[in-house]
Amino acid sequence: AEASLPKKESARQRKFEREKSLNARITATIKPLPICLASKAARSITGSIIGQIESHIELHDKQDSVGVPTAQPLVKVPAAYEAALQDLADSTSIESENAARDRLHREAKANRLRPVLFAGNRASDGFLLLKNSTTGGYFAFLNLVPSSARFAKMTESERRMGSCRNIADLMDLRTGEVMSFRSSTGCLFPLAFGRDFQQADFLERGSPLAAKLMKRGDDFELHVTFEFSAPAIETKVCLGVDRGIYNLASWSAIDADGRTMAENNVDGRALRFVQKQLERRQRRQQRRGRRFTGQAKRHAADEAVHVAANAIVAAAQTHCAQVIMENLAPLASRGSKRRRSNFNRVLNRSQYQKLQHVLAYKLAAAGLPKAREVHPGYTSQTCPACGHCDSKNREKVPVADGFKMDLFRCQSCGYRHDADLNAARVIALKRLWRDSLSPALRATPMAQVPERKSFATFLKIRAERRGERPCDRKVGSSGGAGLDVQCEDGEVTPDGNIVQPRSGPNTPVGKNTPTQPSAVSPSDENPRLPHANNDGAPDG
Repeated sequence: AEASLPKKESARQRKFEREKSLNARITATIKPLPICLASKAARSITGSIIGQIESHIELHDKQDSVGVPTAQPLVKVPAAYEAALQDLADSTSIESENAARDRLHREAKANRLRPVLFAGNRASDGFLLLKNSTTGGYFAFLNLVPSSARFAKMTESERRMGSCRNIADLMDLRTGEVMSFRSSTGCLFPLAFGRDFQQADFLERGSPLAAKLMKRGDDFELHVTFEFSAPAIETKVCLGVDRGIYNLASWSAIDADGRTMAENNVDGRALRFVQKQLERRQRRQQRRGRRFTGQAKRHAADEAVHVAANAIVAAAQTHCAQVIMENLAPLASRGSKRRRSNFNRVLNRSQYQKLQHVLAYKLAAAGLPKAREVHPGYTSQTCPACGHCDSKNREKVPVADGFKMDLFRCQSCGYRHDADLNAARVIALKRLWRDSLSPALRATPMAQVPERKSFATFLKIRAERRGERPCDRKVGSSGGAGLDVQCEDGEVTPDGNIVQPRSGPNTPVGKNTPTQPSAVSPSDENPRLPHANNDGAPDG
């Protein structure tokens, strides 16, 4: 029966049956454990384990050398470490050397404390975040031992006197209830944290869901997962986001006619400078045979990404805007092999996908819908005033580390603007255009969309509504039919040129200077012309 099914359907059926079997076995395994299975965090354990197993299976199908997931040993065995070291010394191939090195690293982590997961938010077998309303201090109550352990017996002095096992008049941050109880399995610990950030953004706004106790060096850290609820914001306009190299992100909020309401660049040159410094240090360390962890590079990237995400979310809240982004997953994906080039290295350095992941939860926490996507083709080369698309619209100026392309100047109508801000505006306009099409046309490739419904025609009509007068010059061959082709900075354009990494200092916004008058007057000025309908194309 399986042979008669299509290959894709057969694989889907096998995956469904495998996940069903795994779900039953995992549930039976974790059910006896001291966790609250009714909590949302506990219910996510099964999905997380299944996801790791499916990820391993998918990776193993592509690479035969992938080993099974392992956990670090609880007990350190010197003989096992020495055997792994000897295997590394005796290795004669790259495969045996990698296997011996992985085994050596695994044995070196033996005898380290594993993280302790608290999936339930309750006093009997989970954890609690508590606050002293009088002093303002915060505490964590953690169940650390089972009730059958010898450590669960309280001493007589602990019963008579105050101890970390006696909880009195502390408020539960999740329910707001004042708690007073005595526990033989848990202890109370004071919390130290950044009050300007963790207290304001998490402890006072979120609801604790799960926690993980970890040891980092000589310190113990409690990593808490919070659940946020915010009133939904009804979006009225679009906010396009362009991710770049010199500017980490650029955003532009537009109304239904494509008129710019607000815009700004989030500079990424400081991050790029730090990353290049750390990459040089990494090369020096590797030449000397030393290990380079890259924690400083990740910290700098995380900080810059969160700053950019906060700026975008704040703008979307201010204007009640739907965030629109380019779908850059094919460019930033590491699943398929890409030709090694300087642009690919810069692309991975630019944290394209990390910004999208951070925005996903920040938008939800603010009550905004998740970001929608558009195809990235030619968004940086399209003029929003006349629809003309040409690689020459981006002026290329040589600089020390490549080319600076921070100015957009339309070769057809003379429209001038900051290149990244213009790209952000075009991204938002492309979403408006796609939404204006009928369901049948939305599923149609862009090259097959009729001319009167094309993106270039949509841009011209919206420009007329705004009172702009683009020239009557025809859009070039790369304009209408090629917009759906994946081509962005660093890719090959229709004329065979390679677009280099772009954008430097912001360029002041210039005025629109059409070279020729419009051949078509706005419909509201000429009653004989057909009025435009909602999809941006004239009726009839």
